[in-house]
Amino acid sequence: MRPSTGRRLIIALIGLALFAVPALLIKGLVGHKIDDANTAAGFQNIPANAIDIEDSQSLYRMENFGAALSALEEHAGDNPELLSVGVQPYMAEFQIKDGQRAKGYRYYAKNGEMGEFKVKVIGPGSIDGSQFPYETISGGVTQKLAAQVAERDGGLRVTNMTIERGIIEGDLAWSVNTESDERTGIVFQADPDGSGLADATKRALKRAGAESDSATTDALSQADCLQEAGGEVAKVQACVQ
Repeated sequence: MRPSTGRRLIIALIGLALFAVPALLIKGLVGHKIDDANTAAGFQNIPANAIDIEDSQSLYRMENFGAALSALEEHAGDNPELLSVGVQPYMAEFQIKDGQRAKGYRYYAKNGEMGEFKVKVIGPGSIDGSQFPYETISGGVTQKLAAQVAERDGGLRVTNMTIERGIIEGDLAWSVNTESDERTGIVFQADPDGSGLADATKRALKRAGAESDSATTDALSQADCLQEAGGEVAKVQACVQ
């Protein structure tokens, strides 16, 4: 005898409940793990759903990044020595030199709050020489960088931007990571004031110098070719032949 429609409905609902309970438990466990990791790292004042912000709150807008800088001054003083600044639309991360240690601050666009976090210095060397002046950074620099990317290609989105000294030569520059609907990992670099945005490979070649103008031209042409190849094997092979 087949079960009635009402009985089948009850059985289905019980099945859904049995499925939903483990899913909720898993979600809760993952959430607790993330909270525990944030606590262990010393992150503070993290808003719920920090990534979910309005376009008007983006830290790629001058007034919003300016507010982040003001918050940093309130916590770290008027002229902290910077080690790195990383910016995403919803969050700005500042690492500063604190004697022979590094100290971290994170500003969240969603709630306008600044929180500290722990920074561990990697390696035995001193951080002296890695710092750069606070006045290097202006409130309008992130908007300037994002605008230059849009001018180059309206299909590109800036995922994050970071300024710090290079490991080898110690040059100070912005690194701007972008993506489009078709491609990821497109990187540009710019001067500390946000000017001179260019393909990272081209800037590296210019800094390194070439033995002749001809060699520079050939190298830059190949860099253009590789960028346009977009990772397609046949096109990449054609560029390097």
